[in-house]
Amino acid sequence: MKTKKALAAVLGMTMLSGSFVVSAPAEVKAADKKLVFWDKSEYVAAYNEMMKAKLDEFAEANGVEVEYVIVPSGDIKQKLAAAIESGNQPDLIMGDNTLVAEYINSDQLAEVDDVLENIDFKENALRYATFNDKNYLVPLSFTAPGMYLRKDKWEEKGLDMPTTWEELKEDAKKINDPENGFYALGLPLGASGGGDAESFVRTVILDFGGRLVDENGKVVVNSPETLAAMEYIASLYEEGLCPPDATTWDDSANNSAWMAGTVGMVCNSGSIISSMEQENPDLLANTQIIQYPAVSADDTSYTLGGANVFGIFETGANTDVAKEFVSYYFSDTDYYNQMVEAMGAMWQPVVNGYDDTDFWNAEDHIGWLKNSENLVLTTYPAPTTGEAATSFTNQACVKAMQQIVVNGVDPQEALDSLEQSLIELYGE
Repeated sequence: MKTKKALAAVLGMTMLSGSFVVSAPAEVKAADKKLVFWDKSEYVAAYNEMMKAKLDEFAEANGVEVEYVIVPSGDIKQKLAAAIESGNQPDLIMGDNTLVAEYINSDQLAEVDDVLENIDFKENALRYATFNDKNYLVPLSFTAPGMYLRKDKWEEKGLDMPTTWEELKEDAKKINDPENGFYALGLPLGASGGGDAESFVRTVILDFGGRLVDENGKVVVNSPETLAAMEYIASLYEEGLCPPDATTWDDSANNSAWMAGTVGMVCNSGSIISSMEQENPDLLANTQIIQYPAVSADDTSYTLGGANVFGIFETGANTDVAKEFVSYYFSDTDYYNQMVEAMGAMWQPVVNGYDDTDFWNAEDHIGWLKNSENLVLTTYPAPTTGEAATSFTNQACVKAMQQIVVNGVDPQEALDSLEQSLIELYGE
């Protein structure tokens, strides 16, 4: 079987300066083509092993010498900057879309229309390919966050899993127990530079029908729908359903609160699953991942999140070989699906045809899949531009919410301030 043969080809890895460098297979030492691929180290070791196996298979089939470098996620930005400065950038990288997209503005990445046109991507996956109306990124997997609920707390009160935001709030009132140090909702609202809080606020705004910036780049945030969303969010904190210090939480604080068992709901990536598997399997058994709520059964539920993507360096020495490998990788869709499933639902598929499987229909996984189906960029529906990215990293929405929750500012006044901050960024 091709997959087993490929997996058997995985070579040993040697630590080098915080990275793992895997040398080319002996049988292709005389190859006249080369591919240097920098990949991020994943929580699940099987991913890197399987990617290396596919790379070796490609090398053998096409007479290509390969160098596979596995870089810790926290180091890849610094190492890439140094490599680019010295003119030794790789041909191909894989990382999260926000990281890889940084190299578009510096004219490092090649356009990839010729790769994309031969792959059956889901429609929302292609949003992660585009920057300034051109395609530079090849999606590998969705990384949709999940809404984690303490199903034992819901069951104790005889409650069904919530499907609307109002149901979530009413359920939260029933399970909230601050006198005993337990809060129903672990929602961060700290302006610390992280993305969890900004994603949550923007999700609720979208679900309520509001938009920050429309598809034409025009600021449209000041609407009754956005105001209603902000008032709803504020009520969760004002009514004591979130820990009092949640207004200062960074991206790690909700993880910590969940692992400590002090909150009944968080929105987070699959990293918490890995932590529970290793540290608290009893908590994992009492955890339910659900689809994000909507305003009503007839409304769309949005999930803001990211994707892992390939970036092909136009300034690399072997751009064409990098494109050949990415196309080769996606040609084996069975292998692709095995790789995604090996991540244990932390990743979701970006190609069509692999949703209706035993794996994705399982209770523990279906919530992740449903969230990925409604996944949109954090700046949606605005075009993916530098201004859009800055509005997110500046946490414009979180800062507006803090005015209401922390400083007691009238919601409409806070919304006016949010509008002005976006106009200063985007222009009239």
